[in-house]
Amino acid sequence: MKDEEYLILIGKNISRIRKEQGLTIKELGYRCDMEKTNLIPIEKGRINVTVGTLIKISKALTIDLKELFISDVSSS
Repeated sequence: MKDEEYLILIGKNISRIRKEQGLTIKELGYRCDMEKTNLIPIEKGRINVTVGTLIKISKALTIDLKELFISDVSSS
């Protein structure tokens, strides 16, 4: 998997989990002390996000960090 594909996968997982939990991007931003405008490019896989930021997001979503890296092979 290419680096860009990992970024897209992580972003899609953040977006999917956030929506499954019924959160808006603004609410997620509030939970992890980030601006909505910073979360949007992360969810779209457009920026190389730090591990520290991923930890903040995973804690805000109350999930294990590893869940952001899981690829759903059934959807490909």
